[in-house]
Amino acid sequence: MRSKQRNHLYLIGGVIILAAFAGILAVCPAEESETEKPSGNSKCYVCHPDMKTEEISTMHLEMDVTCDVCHGASTEHMHDEMLMTEPDILFGRKEVERMCSDPSCHKPGEGRDVYGRQDHKNQEAVEAFFQKWTGRMRPNGRAVNAGSVCTDCHGTHNISKPLDVKSEEDVEWIAAFNGTDFSGWQVPDNSCWSVKSGRIIGIGEKKGDTLWTQESYEDYQMAVTFRATWPIHAGIWLRGQDANRGPRVEITEPAQANAPKAYTGSVLIPGKGLALVNLREDLVDCESWNTISIKVEGDKAHIWLNGEEIGSVRFAGPDKGHIGLFIGKSPTSKPAELSVREVLIQRLAKSES
Repeated sequence: MRSKQRNHLYLIGGVIILAAFAGILAVCPAEESETEKPSGNSKCYVCHPDMKTEEISTMHLEMDVTCDVCHGASTEHMHDEMLMTEPDILFGRKEVERMCSDPSCHKPGEGRDVYGRQDHKNQEAVEAFFQKWTGRMRPNGRAVNAGSVCTDCHGTHNISKPLDVKSEEDVEWIAAFNGTDFSGWQVPDNSCWSVKSGRIIGIGEKKGDTLWTQESYEDYQMAVTFRATWPIHAGIWLRGQDANRGPRVEITEPAQANAPKAYTGSVLIPGKGLALVNLREDLVDCESWNTISIKVEGDKAHIWLNGEEIGSVRFAGPDKGHIGLFIGKSPTSKPAELSVREVLIQRLAKSES
């Protein structure tokens, strides 16, 4: 009798344990789904905490537009601890405006396909913004001009850390080009360089040529805003001193199908070849202006193109030198043209390294 009662108690105890275990399993998925639910960006903040306060992210989240809406569920990206898998959807610079101009988001007016400056509700604020920032670098490392895309003006919204461009009171940026003539530059004899309509123009045809600054620089930050006819062979020398020209940031596009796939933002070390290769052709806007941002500290150069980080490279060379705008021989039978609208330079304290 006692044996039967004991077995009965064991059976009841087992049922209670199973029920409790089942309850735990029921609670866990509920908690997980709360974290994963699409009404927030919590799963993205695990790896990208800066997006909690980033302007574009926070403003869109207030309207229930989460990371998933623009970039897809990105499940494989989210679970890749090696950080090798990209989100499901990424947008190059040339795709930003059309993506933002979805009628369900920012509907263009007057029959236009792309949401523009004239579609903003507060026109007075927009004009005040452009008066303040046109021709200058935003904190996200991008220059503002008439052809700027949405992400040039609104927020940073790129995972790579751009140049540390602070407020005008904190940082002194020097305009190396005055928009009128070659004051401050060394112009080569029989040069293919000229100044037209407030632009530095370089024509690459049968030979190459370099326009050097008269000033020498050690550690510095620089932003060059340019446009080009493509394909082109051009670039920016970072520390030229006598025969040693230091590294060169390339402005280029492969002209032949079998040419190496190295696009604008790659870095050439003379005599050694490419030390840094940019494989993303979508970062350049071939129809408009682009900005290369460069930070040179000690023996290291860090490169951004239109706010997107290309990478960094170490080099052996002069610790002080001139900055040069280079135009090479045209890669095709037609002359290539490089047009530079702005060259901004900020000297940095000498790196201890």
